[in-house]
Amino acid sequence: MLAINARISTDSLLNDLLPKLNAVEFIIGKRLARAIDSTTDAIELARLTELQQEFELELLMIHMNVEHLLKRYAPILQPVDQLPENTVLDLTESEQTALQAAVNLYNKVSELGAKLSAE
Repeated sequence: MLAINARISTDSLLNDLLPKLNAVEFIIGKRLARAIDSTTDAIELARLTELQQEFELELLMIHMNVEHLLKRYAPILQPVDQLPENTVLDLTESEQTALQAAVNLYNKVSELGAKLSAE
């Protein structure tokens, strides 16, 4: 499991963390929505709907901070006409919290996604 400190490498951010966020969005947007649409059990529907709302709220906070981080380091992350070099980025406390929340959310949602696939 990736632990987020006060710094993160651009490789970790671009090749590990952001793809995990995309996976979280897919699971919440597709698999969880499909499970909600297909369930006939009222208790399960309420549980899944509450999970979806919690995950979406957490994703909103994460996205706001990731967007801030990406804008702040845009010259490093998106250099003109070249690939970004692996650099260490200093994180604000909010960004650090958001990135750790992203890792934690990925773990929770992956576990849920595996359960939904098995059903």
